[in-house]
Amino acid sequence: MSGAPDLAHVVAGFRSWRVASGRLMSPYIPCRWDGRVIHAECFDANRVLQQGRGWLREPHCSPHPGCQCGIYAYDRPGLRSYYGEVWWCEGVITAWGRLVVHASGWRAEHARVEALAVPELGDPRLVDAVGAIAERLGVALVERSELDSVAEAAGGLVPEALRP
Repeated sequence: MSGAPDLAHVVAGFRSWRVASGRLMSPYIPCRWDGRVIHAECFDANRVLQQGRGWLREPHCSPHPGCQCGIYAYDRPGLRSYYGEVWWCEGVITAWGRLVVHASGWRAEHARVEALAVPELGDPRLVDAVGAIAERLGVALVERSELDSVAEAAGGLVPEALRP
């Protein structure tokens, strides 16, 4: 018998994506967000990229507390990009299923894009690309200053009592 879940509702968080070929791309693994909803997997490519450090070799459900797999989100908005890369956007996602909570965010089993923020980097081509992605996904394109209120309306952040 398993225990009751700590949460019985979706939670919201913030994340960044690379923008490539009109699609949202996970920043650190080879994962394209083709639709609004994504389901976590532990990609073999992750183990290769990290030479196995932090990744489990045996099959497991994602996210797993002993692995780095899962759909990542943070507790605060803010671009998390590689130095020098400029085709990035940020937004709000909601998550459900298994969650592994960290000090600055969480990893989830399932997630859905709720909104994308207008990039503030001044490149109108990037703004147009992110707007087209938001339209294709059927999500709002909001000002960056609105991300906190979007997250609250979408389900709220992980409660303080569940954070390490």
